[in-house]
Amino acid sequence: MSYPQYPDPGYSQGGPPTGPQPPRNQSPWSSPAVLVAIIAGVVLLIGGIAAAVLYSQGKKSDTAAPVTSSSPPTTVTHTATGTPTPPTVTAQPTTTAPTIPTTAPGSGPVTVPGADRQGFLSGPRCNASEDDAVFVGYTERSRVVICQVGTQTGRYYYKGEADGDTVEVGYPTRSGDTFVATNGSVDYVVSPSSLTIRENGSTLTVEPMVSSWVD
Repeated sequence: MSYPQYPDPGYSQGGPPTGPQPPRNQSPWSSPAVLVAIIAGVVLLIGGIAAAVLYSQGKKSDTAAPVTSSSPPTTVTHTATGTPTPPTVTAQPTTTAPTIPTTAPGSGPVTVPGADRQGFLSGPRCNASEDDAVFVGYTERSRVVICQVGTQTGRYYYKGEADGDTVEVGYPTRSGDTFVATNGSVDYVVSPSSLTIRENGSTLTVEPMVSSWVD
């Protein structure tokens, strides 16, 4: 025996069910309260990380080595006491030049005995009245006169006498108070201290002056 089939009261024939539908199962994460809590937690986490970073940077700056400023060095002055010892002065030896007793160099009257501005009164003299002597002197053996030619400065001639013999040499050279007259291979070197005669560069004799005068 078969029973008649009755249609489901929740469905109508020919279409979807028209009665009340059972509630759907929703995810708990889709709840608004849960979403707000998640967002708040993320914000708090980000803030904590930022605070930790700032704190660690502050600690690093606090532990940096302090900068020290250099101060100028202290000057210490030492004052010496007692009496300073004076430096030792060593006396230098002095040399005394030989003195020619009757030598009178310089302008003025001729001081050689028996002579005037042109030479010896009885002996070698300048050749002309306008020629004046620039040197007059004698040794134990010789008498010497050197004359200037008129007003020609630097132009001289030499006249000498020894043992009765005379000699005249032109154009002697002058260096200070020393004259050199050359006659061939013979030189007559005249100075306030001596008459030196050389031949071919070798000294023949040196005669000390007894009296001399130089203009």
